[in-house]
Amino acid sequence: MPVTDIVIHGESPLPRRVIITLAAVAALLSCVGCIVTTATYDAKVREVEALRDAYASSNRETSKLAGEVESLSKQIAGQKVALQECSSRADACEGALDREKRESE
Repeated sequence: MPVTDIVIHGESPLPRRVIITLAAVAALLSCVGCIVTTATYDAKVREVEALRDAYASSNRETSKLAGEVESLSKQIAGQKVALQECSSRADACEGALDREKRESE
């Protein structure tokens, strides 16, 4: 005996069929909602993956730039030492030139 043919307390089978049909339609519509939710979830997953890739790329760039900064800092320190040596030699040369001038006078 099918479920739709059961008559409870004198009800006619037509409203019961309508209720079952509405319940089936509601179930189908809820599945469509799940599909939309799944699509939204997949889009968000792709967005997170893109952001994760961008973050990793940013970290690599930051590490690369930190290495360049360190290298340039060492280069600047070396240039400062070389400049001090040149300045010391220039002072020594000026002192020697002044002594020669005084001796030649």
